[in-house]
Amino acid sequence: MSDATEKLQSGAVPNFGANKKLVGLQKSGVPSKSALSSPATFVQINSVQHASKDALVPRVRTFLAGAAERIGSGALSALAMRVQVAEDHFVKVRGLIKDLIAKLKADAKAEATQKGICDKGMAKAISDRDEANAKIEVANAKITTETAKKNALEDEIDTLNGQIAELKKALLEATELRADDKAENAKTISMSEEGAEAVKLALGILNGFYKNAFVQTGKYVPPKSDRDGNTVGDLAPAVFDEKYNGAQAESKGIVGILEVILSDFERTTKKTQSDEKESKEAFEMFEKDTSDDVDKKQKRIKKADGEVADAEAEILDQQQALSDAKDLLESGLEALEELEAMCVKGEETWEERKKKREEEIEALKEALAIFEDWQK
Repeated sequence: MSDATEKLQSGAVPNFGANKKLVGLQKSGVPSKSALSSPATFVQINSVQHASKDALVPRVRTFLAGAAERIGSGALSALAMRVQVAEDHFVKVRGLIKDLIAKLKADAKAEATQKGICDKGMAKAISDRDEANAKIEVANAKITTETAKKNALEDEIDTLNGQIAELKKALLEATELRADDKAENAKTISMSEEGAEAVKLALGILNGFYKNAFVQTGKYVPPKSDRDGNTVGDLAPAVFDEKYNGAQAESKGIVGILEVILSDFERTTKKTQSDEKESKEAFEMFEKDTSDDVDKKQKRIKKADGEVADAEAEILDQQQALSDAKDLLESGLEALEELEAMCVKGEETWEERKKKREEEIEALKEALAIFEDWQK
């Protein structure tokens, strides 16, 4: 009997699981204390092994249910329910545990891959968002600066155009005044010269008269004279003994007045000529200064027009940059929202899910170890 028992323990008991169809027939009560205290027989050994095996599955189920409640694992809780309704408790439960361990490990690996994708995607989305916000800020600042610059340049151009108009108006008025002044001076000089010539002629006549009173170079025949040339005066009795040579005393006064008049004409001519020269020089200087100022302002306007064009081009570039940055921001925010919904938001964080899964796998390994310990 001892030899038979030993053979059964070494060969039959470890392979007892092969009798799957006999599980229902082999269910029997646990041997009584008296039976266990008596020497083991072949039937008694079979009954003890079968009872231990039947108690093993409920033990595993209880362990899984407790672990599910402790961890808060739906997977372990569902497995505990499947263990309870499994037809082949011993074999199928082990298979269920191993399958769930494999599944959890595969899920952990897949989720780790997803975590890497999430981290990379989140980093890129956040980078795009921050980069877009920075570009938007820069673009807005440049648009504001260039717009202010453009407005200032346009105001400067308007001011310069107004100043040029005033300068040209002043030059036109000065030109008209200069023309009038020139004509007036020319008229004055002409009149002074004509007057001086007339006075000179009169002085010559008077000086000649008083120096050569009534000196005749040919025979003179007075009007209303007889055939001999005698007038009534000639035929009248002689009254004066001397020949008449004019009012010599008064001649100095007349000549002096004419000389003063001649001097005035000559001084007027000189003064007018001097005034004309000064007026001409002053006008030419004013004209040159005005033309130079206008030319300078026109050059500045031309340069400012170029700067306005540059500012407008820069504004257009920055508006495009702003539009691109807004598109980048929008896409970044959309990606961030999608990734947050997938990777961040939810009942559990990735770290919490990882810890829970590790605890679930550890619990399943402990449950599997119950079977392995029983087989030793």
